[in-house]
Amino acid sequence: MTLKDAFVDNALTRLLIRIFRHFDTIPEAIRLENYRFYIISNILYTLAWGVHGVWLAVFFILGSYTMMWIQLVSICCHVVAIVLNRQGKHSAAMFIGMTEVIAYQIVSVYLLGWNCGFQYFIVAISLFPFLKQNTSWIVKASLSLACVISYLFLEINVKNLTPVYELSTTAQNTFNYSNIIICFVFMATWGFFLTFAVQKTEAIILERNKAVYAAEKAMEQAELQRQLEVKERDMEIYRLRNVELKNSYDEIALRNKMIEEEKRRSEALLLNILPEEAARELLNEGFTRSRKYDLVTVMFTDFVGFTQIAETLKAEDLVLRVDKYFRAFDEITLKYGVEKIKTIGDAYMCAGGLPTVNRTNPIDVLNAAIEMMKYMEAEHGHLFKIRVGMHTGQVVAGVVGKHKFQYDIWGDAVNVAARMEQNSVPGRINISGATFELVKDHFNCEYRGKIEAKNKGEMEMYFVNGKTKGGIII
Repeated sequence: MTLKDAFVDNALTRLLIRIFRHFDTIPEAIRLENYRFYIISNILYTLAWGVHGVWLAVFFILGSYTMMWIQLVSICCHVVAIVLNRQGKHSAAMFIGMTEVIAYQIVSVYLLGWNCGFQYFIVAISLFPFLKQNTSWIVKASLSLACVISYLFLEINVKNLTPVYELSTTAQNTFNYSNIIICFVFMATWGFFLTFAVQKTEAIILERNKAVYAAEKAMEQAELQRQLEVKERDMEIYRLRNVELKNSYDEIALRNKMIEEEKRRSEALLLNILPEEAARELLNEGFTRSRKYDLVTVMFTDFVGFTQIAETLKAEDLVLRVDKYFRAFDEITLKYGVEKIKTIGDAYMCAGGLPTVNRTNPIDVLNAAIEMMKYMEAEHGHLFKIRVGMHTGQVVAGVVGKHKFQYDIWGDAVNVAARMEQNSVPGRINISGATFELVKDHFNCEYRGKIEAKNKGEMEMYFVNGKTKGGIII
């Protein structure tokens, strides 16, 4: 026999393995939500009968046979509690265990005296009922109240009585100090295993969740495989019974594929023309609803002197350049979450805060305008210059037209934004007072005063000099 076999067959080793499994293995009768309480209470009952076993030996040595027989009764109570606990009868086990502790301490204090310190255990177990998750608060409060009443009973009626068994001062102090130490060790051990129980329970729950997930995935795969097999079988039967219609079927399938492809292209084209929300609504319901937005920032850009520049360029070159610039503008608006509305000749119109509502659209649109301005200066600042105007306010948005859909916005905010652009200058961004109030903490702005705007009278306007960071323009 090898050393390893001798070690495994050793009786002490087998006992240690059984003790380890007693704490580490959770019986099938224990429900998942009671795992933590099971482990903690199991430790309590085991520690309790272990301590009573030590006391049994102590009282046997002292010759106190009455106390020795009481230890045997207590050990039996905690063994019964362990058995009930493993069967999932946690409340019954808890009631027996706590009743034994309270009764034992009362008897011990009465027989041996207050100075032996057995009353401390009543305080130590008063927290025990609250560790069980699905026990009613009335039961928890009642058990804890029983601890309080028992302790007060000992304090008031038993503390000053002469003990039945007179022990020496040394024996009393030994019991008192050892009971204090046992209570602290018990609470510390309880706290340690509480952490252990929580970790073990979470690990078990995680493993069970993984197992459930794996089982669900296996069932889904099995069901999918079954459906595929049924489909393959049906297709084979269909093929065998309809060989003469194969050519027609292939032609129909090809046509369906072409129709689906056309449908995808139409949807893609519609999504390119309209905002996704409006396009989906139009596809699903056949019409779109107009919506009112309370906070939208509208921006207009315009090429300065476009007519004169157009006279110096070929038509093809002009269109290519404008297309290039507007494509760059499209990328910039996409980057900042700004919705392109339309282009009118050499003017570019966009808006932030729709169709998805947000509160940052004044900053988003202004960031996009600054990037557009920098792009134009880097590309063709010597030839094409733009001026920008923007305003923040209420608008109504919707889709107009029957054959050529167009997403558009209406409202006084649109007109004011157009006036801001008309009163801007080449290479500058002109904003209204309403927009300024919303962006002034993020951008350096230059007050222009009140300027006459067509059909609007005098309006406060500001030039944007750039972003600010730490008081510095960047």
